[in-house]
Amino acid sequence: MAIEALGVNNTDMEIRGGLQYVAITTWADASAVTFDDSDDHAISAVAGISDAKLFDLKLGTGSLTTAGTKEGGTIAFEHTVSFYVPNMSSAHMRALESMKDTNLAVFVKDHSGQAYCVGYHSAFALEDDYANQQVVCRLSSIEGGTGAALGDEHGVTVTITCVAHEMPRAFSGTFTPDSSAGTVTIS
Repeated sequence: MAIEALGVNNTDMEIRGGLQYVAITTWADASAVTFDDSDDHAISAVAGISDAKLFDLKLGTGSLTTAGTKEGGTIAFEHTVSFYVPNMSSAHMRALESMKDTNLAVFVKDHSGQAYCVGYHSAFALEDDYANQQVVCRLSSIEGGTGAALGDEHGVTVTITCVAHEMPRAFSGTFTPDSSAGTVTIS
């Protein structure tokens, strides 16, 4: 696998960054995960997810970052999904409250239309499992406030982290958000 065979087009330089949608579900909701370990490094389908929490993000307020560190002979990647929820409502607070101390999986879609999944990984998974049960996302911080001045933001910044032994996988299955209903179809 030669790295020099990767091409970067001139049009790739101006793609708008940031996340448009974040969908969060409990890790155990999926009854099956289909990994595509070809050149795509993707998840092509997920079955059983019916109650994912959808966050429709304002431009420039959400990101997925990955940092890899090699220790000994193994490399570990820390994936961080961070996003801002403005105008916190009791529905937002209930959704976030339900995530604490829970194993999570996170699906994100960026502004270019590409979806990614963090929390379902096949590296080091057991033979009879659909994913590595030791590699899950956790809610790591919530910071927010009402602001002190008229122009201050009113909301919270949510951070979810996951330490895995592979890069985030592209998600090529169905990811259909319905912002008006606050729901998302993932399959």
